[in-house]
Amino acid sequence: MRVEIRSRLGNIVVGILGVVYAAAGLVLFAIHFVQTWGAASLTDRAIQLLLIAVIAVSGWFVSIAVHGLGVQPHRRGGARATLPA
Repeated sequence: MRVEIRSRLGNIVVGILGVVYAAAGLVLFAIHFVQTWGAASLTDRAIQLLLIAVIAVSGWFVSIAVHGLGVQPHRRGGARATLPA
């Protein structure tokens, strides 16, 4: 599915929302996992699966924002420019 956001501000907002959703999902997953460590029911496992889905969707939000803003990943290695002698 292709999502195109044409405004810079819109892409920034989607990226920030993605980061906030990911942080909230990770914290809630960790808390829920620790609290139900010994006696997790089927409902608890379903909640954990949904929290993992929230984390995945937040990654999708961030990727939409990165693509929309035109951010290029920094590549390490490769050819290096040398100064003339």
